[in-house]
Amino acid sequence: MKLEILKLTDRRMKILEKMKIQSVEELLHTYPFRYESVVSVPYEQWNPQDSVAFEGVISSMPSVIQLRNKQSMTRFKVISWNEEITVTLFNRPWPGQFPFGKQITIFGIYQGKNQVTASSYNFIPINQQQGLRPVYSLVKIAKQSDLKAMMKKALKYVKHDPDLVPERFRKKYRLLCHEQALLWIHEPPDDQKLHQAIRTLKYEEFLCFQSVLQATQNSVVAGESKIFDQSLLEEKISALPYELTADQRKALDDILRDLRSDTQMYRMVQGDVGCGKTAVAALSIEAARLSGVQSAFLAPTEILAAQHLENLKKLDIPARLYAASLKKKEKREILDQLKNGEIQVVVGTHALFQESVEFDHLGLVIVDEQQRFGVRQRRALIEKGVKADFLMMSATPIPRTYAHFLFGDIQLSSIRTLPPGRQPVKTKFVRGASMGPILKEVLEGIKEGRQLYVVCPAIEDNPETDIHSVEKIYAGMVQTFQDRIRIGLLHGQMKQAEKEQVMKEFESGQLNVLVSTTVIEVGIDVPNATMMVIYDANHFGLSTLHQLRGRAARGKVQGLCWLLADTKDAMAIEKMKMMEQLLDGFSISDYDLKLRGPGDLLGTRQSGLPAFILGDFDKDPAIMECALSDAREILARQIDQPMLNYVRKASDDSVYLD
Repeated sequence: MKLEILKLTDRRMKILEKMKIQSVEELLHTYPFRYESVVSVPYEQWNPQDSVAFEGVISSMPSVIQLRNKQSMTRFKVISWNEEITVTLFNRPWPGQFPFGKQITIFGIYQGKNQVTASSYNFIPINQQQGLRPVYSLVKIAKQSDLKAMMKKALKYVKHDPDLVPERFRKKYRLLCHEQALLWIHEPPDDQKLHQAIRTLKYEEFLCFQSVLQATQNSVVAGESKIFDQSLLEEKISALPYELTADQRKALDDILRDLRSDTQMYRMVQGDVGCGKTAVAALSIEAARLSGVQSAFLAPTEILAAQHLENLKKLDIPARLYAASLKKKEKREILDQLKNGEIQVVVGTHALFQESVEFDHLGLVIVDEQQRFGVRQRRALIEKGVKADFLMMSATPIPRTYAHFLFGDIQLSSIRTLPPGRQPVKTKFVRGASMGPILKEVLEGIKEGRQLYVVCPAIEDNPETDIHSVEKIYAGMVQTFQDRIRIGLLHGQMKQAEKEQVMKEFESGQLNVLVSTTVIEVGIDVPNATMMVIYDANHFGLSTLHQLRGRAARGKVQGLCWLLADTKDAMAIEKMKMMEQLLDGFSISDYDLKLRGPGDLLGTRQSGLPAFILGDFDKDPAIMECALSDAREILARQIDQPMLNYVRKASDDSVYLD
């Protein structure tokens, strides 16, 4: 359904555009990321830092104070519970909205001494708002009231959203119908009904995922046995400037055995940042080259693709780079040479998916950071070959017990040990919202010639949250240090040329500091950048934190990572402290699996895994197993038409899996 049927204002349509929501269905499936329990507690029971909700009468004229960086602070007084309470609102510079004598409802944090910092407000009586209150993720120009108003309109059309779960499974697991689940997840009457809604939608999501996965995969596919001279490969291994670790050797032997097999390889090599996965991939490419077939090495960014190309050249493996930024003449030359077989190894980005890219005999496809590509994209590249072997690489360890759910009949090779001389990053948890406590240590490191990453969870400031943004931190650091420290800015909304320029300056040492979002999580290899500060670290998953800090472990100097988190949440604090102790991705994955605390109501998501909206990779194994067997039954019986129609559509465009 088109959004136009909701008859939204231009501003609210722009909000949805920024949120990349293009239909009523997509809006309905934009779930709250948490819920607030609204209870109006009497004033005498308030304690400093408590979340409070109260209504009262505005008893003073509002005053607006302009702060730095276009920020503002609005203050006025409210009489409630026979007390005069001073309310402070940030970045709401609209005094006309708060006239003297108007009834208002405030939600915020009690600071003590009759002071409340408001997070939101409205003019609805509080007795109409008691209970569970959804909180949505927002873009900069949006308010919670915008999302709630738009969702209220969208819920009128919830009957048009199809119920994909067959009735026999709904009865078997005591699930809600799709319509009721959507209504209760956005407007939960109580905790129990919310739990029912989440449980229903999790199962539906897993069932859809598994149905499409099983429909698009074959268990065993006939392959092409590759014959190569093992002694020539061993010569290449002996010539390496380092010795392969035992885990690297085992992973390589697994791959070589697959290459020789007459069934198609479908394998993933997983291991920490810096464990040597790229060396294993390069030697696999050399084996394929010796057998006479072509190889394609796919990377998510041009920066990473260029690094892989350099690594192949260091091993005397001839290769070419194919990316969107190349000039037309060079692209045409590479395309011709791939088609006639002159180029045996190509390293590229998404540009390799284009129809114009043809191979003479593509026999091996390797995908680095596989989670950055959709199923259809990976399949499109594999199908450019004839029975091509397929190898994925991932720095996010996946427990073997769950790999079959996420990737089907995949074989796993794990590299757990780091190469000699590579040290785990020393991690420190710092309570607070600023670099103040560690600034001296950071500046000393820069003075010694080390470079620094500063990572923030957001690009722009949002008045609804206190999360640090790269733009604000970058502006603050530039203003503080002037020309004494050279600082760069990097985030996903910048143009490709701008990003590459900043990275070149950082790699060459022209910049001392790089302020960035998580775009540095993969593909950044700067040996001299051995320090990292992560703001609002509690807003990242443990796997993402581990991926990020791995960027500070590329040099010979001990890497340092400071996790800044201004939180009182006991679970978040425990996780930050565990990051000080857990040194590798496998132990982090094990720790995640053992955690069964409440966390966020809708669960946490682990970087590098399929992007389930509600389904939690760690916390929902029972639902996953049911969905796996139920999807198998649906596809075998071919009687559940709504689900089968969905599977056919998703198989055609891979929207769901991408």
